[in-house]
Amino acid sequence: MDNYLDQISCEAGLFQIRQANSNDFDLIRSLLIEAASWMGTLSFQQWKPEQFTVEEVQSYFNSRDIYILCSNQEAVGMCTIQDNDPGYWGHLNEPGYSYLHRLTLRTSYRGKNLSKEIIYWAARRSKEQNRKGLRLDTAAQNDKLNSLYQKLGFEPKGKGQKGDRHYVLYEMNSKLYDQL
Repeated sequence: MDNYLDQISCEAGLFQIRQANSNDFDLIRSLLIEAASWMGTLSFQQWKPEQFTVEEVQSYFNSRDIYILCSNQEAVGMCTIQDNDPGYWGHLNEPGYSYLHRLTLRTSYRGKNLSKEIIYWAARRSKEQNRKGLRLDTAAQNDKLNSLYQKLGFEPKGKGQKGDRHYVLYEMNSKLYDQL
């Protein structure tokens, strides 16, 4: 598997996962801007292209692990995992958990259940790192993602607000986490 950490085999095909490094900066930024631009075509825009400044994306390399999903050596998606998230979780932030962020797929790979596969891979990766569980958040107004996360075994753990953005905090059901 060359420099790949793992692979995912699913109905959509065979995908490899590798950890990003500083040489992937432009790729990471372009994936995020592409996803944010696509979100701009929806009724609810969770991300905005302009939020992914050089400084913002560079900070990811200092504060989280970035993983790239590949198909035939082409990057088709990404996610980040960090070991704490006081910015969103506040007093509920607890060391020992993994916090999943910035999950995105290129447009041609959406709608193929890959988000589920990446999320479950992130849970397995977290278990390998002896983490207590997997947590994430999403905008309270994003009905589609809130529904998806609950279908995938996440339970609401709280709510928060940053400026005018309201969000829901989720933690993967511990029984499911243990089974993955």
